[in-house]
Amino acid sequence: MTLPSYPTAPSPQTLPPRAPKPNGDRRVLLLVIGAATLLGLLMVFGVVGLLTIAYLTQDRVPSGVSVAGVEIGGDTAEQAAAALGQVAANQAITATDGDRQWTVTLRDLGISVDTQATLQAALEAGRGSTVQPIYTIDLNQTQLGLIALSEQVNIAAVPSDPPQMGRAVEIPVILDRLRTDVNGELADGVLDLTMIEVAPPEPEPVSQQNYSGPSVTHVVESGQELALIARQYGVTMDDIVTLNNLENPDFIFVGQELLIPAAGEYTPSAEDIPAAPTSSGKSIVVSTQDQRIYAYENGQLVRTHLVSTGRDATPTVLGDYQIYVKYVADDMQGADYFLPQVPYTMYFYQGYGIHGTYWHNSFGRPMSHGCVNLPVDEAEWFFNWASVGTTVRVI
Repeated sequence: MTLPSYPTAPSPQTLPPRAPKPNGDRRVLLLVIGAATLLGLLMVFGVVGLLTIAYLTQDRVPSGVSVAGVEIGGDTAEQAAAALGQVAANQAITATDGDRQWTVTLRDLGISVDTQATLQAALEAGRGSTVQPIYTIDLNQTQLGLIALSEQVNIAAVPSDPPQMGRAVEIPVILDRLRTDVNGELADGVLDLTMIEVAPPEPEPVSQQNYSGPSVTHVVESGQELALIARQYGVTMDDIVTLNNLENPDFIFVGQELLIPAAGEYTPSAEDIPAAPTSSGKSIVVSTQDQRIYAYENGQLVRTHLVSTGRDATPTVLGDYQIYVKYVADDMQGADYFLPQVPYTMYFYQGYGIHGTYWHNSFGRPMSHGCVNLPVDEAEWFFNWASVGTTVRVI
């Protein structure tokens, strides 16, 4: 049997060797690195450019601008704010009473610079401008500063012939002026003090040249004068002068010890005490003539002290009233005054009240706008003793 024949497969041919290919991976890598470097440089230049633009375009105070003598022209807002923070700490103003002058710092008067408001005014100012600081005020600190200043400013009244009028800082009016427009009041760096004329008490004759009776020591307080001390103890001024060998009765100083020819503070005799308004319960009498307040319980006198009632232009109302509200501290305001945190206030008719007084120590003469002024410690006693509904008679 003959088998069929099949064609044989061709034998594989030997191929020539390939030519080497260019290194494509390395070229791509170089391109990537170059692009990244270029991008990085562009980003760096971009950031620097942005920072430069931001620096050149940020808020800056126009050149030549100053605030209260402090040059802030060309400063950034942040730099200017830091400089303004030091203005009030170092700034002083001049307080005046006619030709008399005193230097006082804004810090002592409770006044500070509103940094943000002043900075905004500086940013909006023209080149070379002088910007007035915009102030804020703490009235409680202001009143303390004015009280301290009044110790230098006040002039005691002298009961001489002819009488020498005294002068006193009218703190309530100045407080109200500053509260209303502190920036306007201090625009020129000067605070014109509002003053009141203080009339001296009439001279009293010497009643005793040689005193051998009881005595008490009185320590002179700020704002006190000899005539009022004499009235406090119910003696004459000449009695005190004689007993203490004072060469000049017009010159006494805070802390001075005076020997008073009396057993203690003056208590009126029975015939001088006004009648109690009621025979039961508690009641109060205020005498505008004697400048005294009297406290009664069941018709009997339990306490009395000198007060200051309203001046002639602003008299204290007369009549029978009742305490209708009490405040441990209350802000008081009138047409020409503002008094923050008046202590131990008891209102008995509209805005008329009995209260403590921190702005003067001249009890025994009319000094108020109509209220009944007491030393703070005495006002506290009356405040704790009297209740709402207590009768107040003003004569």
